[in-house]
Amino acid sequence: MREIERRLFKKFSIPIHCEERNGALFLYGKVKSWDQVVKIGKFATKFGFRGVVNKIECEDVEPSTPKAPTFRDMNLHGRRVDVLIIGAGVIGCAIARELTRWKLDILVVDKEADVAMHQSSHNAGMMHPPIAPHPKSKKAHYNRKGLDMIETLSRELDFPFERNGMAILFSSVWYIFSLPFVKVREIQNEVREAEILSASKFLKIEPNVKKNFSWAYVIWEAGVVDPFQMTLAFAENAVQNGAKFSFNTFVEDFAVEDDRIVAVVTNRGTIFPRIVVNAAGVWADRIAALADDEFFTIHPRKGEMAIIDKKKSNLSRLTLSKVSLKQLGSVTKGGGLIPTVHGNLLLGPTAVEIANKEDYSTSQEGLDELFKKHAGLVEGLSKKDVINYFAGTRAATYEEDFIVESSQKIQNLIHAAGIQSPGLTSAPAIAVDIATMCIEKLQKEVKIVPNEKFCPIRKKDPDFKKLSLEEKQRIIEKNPNYGVVICRCETVTKGEVLQALHGNVPATTLDGIKWRTRSGMGRCQGGFCTPFLVELMREVGIDPLTMTKKGPGSELFVAKTRLGGDEHV
Repeated sequence: MREIERRLFKKFSIPIHCEERNGALFLYGKVKSWDQVVKIGKFATKFGFRGVVNKIECEDVEPSTPKAPTFRDMNLHGRRVDVLIIGAGVIGCAIARELTRWKLDILVVDKEADVAMHQSSHNAGMMHPPIAPHPKSKKAHYNRKGLDMIETLSRELDFPFERNGMAILFSSVWYIFSLPFVKVREIQNEVREAEILSASKFLKIEPNVKKNFSWAYVIWEAGVVDPFQMTLAFAENAVQNGAKFSFNTFVEDFAVEDDRIVAVVTNRGTIFPRIVVNAAGVWADRIAALADDEFFTIHPRKGEMAIIDKKKSNLSRLTLSKVSLKQLGSVTKGGGLIPTVHGNLLLGPTAVEIANKEDYSTSQEGLDELFKKHAGLVEGLSKKDVINYFAGTRAATYEEDFIVESSQKIQNLIHAAGIQSPGLTSAPAIAVDIATMCIEKLQKEVKIVPNEKFCPIRKKDPDFKKLSLEEKQRIIEKNPNYGVVICRCETVTKGEVLQALHGNVPATTLDGIKWRTRSGMGRCQGGFCTPFLVELMREVGIDPLTMTKKGPGSELFVAKTRLGGDEHV
């Protein structure tokens, strides 16, 4: 350890204390900036340990803590399950769905009020081709396998997926000499359907691209999805096949005996699982630490994104970016101009290291950077075309790779951690391997049999606005609620909102309705439809005083008032 401490001091001129535990390198010390914390953590990966656990404190930066529900009940107390999955993002939901192929008691818990409340909805929805991950990394492996699964899954689970392709634009002829590197990476990572086009040929495909590039590297197998709808599809199919979900459920502690988790303490009671799966996203390191299996640290990386009005959807069909080849060796892919399955364009994301794992704030600087870097890819984009902008955080480890493995210390704990981009693309393949690990462990304790009633098909109601007039009329005749438009911008009907409120993973918040139906996602951003959504939530029995935007702490109303002698909210 002394030699490592010496090298760290030589590099950073800061005294850092080092320890080895659980095969990982633990770092202790105090620095002035968060940037120093991250740089030291990244440098420490050079020493060859299993992982880096960064305990370095930063002056004037409070330790990041999860936002947890403030209420307590006993709804889950004494519950015994075969598999407890912590985290209802795309990874946790995909694992739950995969596990329902067997007769198991599966419970998914999440501290939020809905599925996909963090990384799994705060992203651009890209189905990445495996060109960026380092060869032989878990990222490269699962990226390839996951992308191969998406088209079949989109048909089975009825979520939107478009294989629109992506193009990386290069501004100098000099880069033609780097083509051997690109071709080697193609072979190593099994990239398919890729070609190199001159500027003149590419402009015939994308005529709105600015003519300040020399050639384009196009990967046609790339695509886009709606990330929330994809996550919801996994969750609903899991429920359809017997899995259970418990939201607003915060894991507080583990009881560990003889290197096994025997109980999981939550704000809703104590659960007794045979197997625990850690799919807790940016908080996966916290879960590992609670189980006394700490060997990695999540350092959140924030990305801001801007949503462009649909009237500009004609500017690009492909996902576009303009980077140098050194970007292929970077920990981020640089962002770009990304079409969505709903007709908008996205700019971004940025990539900034932050201390707070749930910091979704946006900034003028972030928006300026997005336009400086990406808006200039095509003709005709300006800031007046932005209808909203948002941010998300990636769950990066210092090793910058996925952790998909059984715990080396706790016998019944499995980690699906550090799943940053291309995690959305990789999720189905990760789920298959995690489910296999679960079954192998369970088979040592109990007999596991296939679920003969497992159905891989999940069907959602058709997108009403895309139907023909004749199809719409037939539906309205059966259910007049589909003839009442609630959201004018996105043409969402009352029938669709009620369906979201009554689904097998129902919307319970305003954002829950928004993500399921797109009410409030149009040009007016909910200015017209929100009062109508509130009334429909009231109709299904949700007390206005308990209504929230996205769960506890985001209440829509604070008290009742009196108007004309009647009480109103």
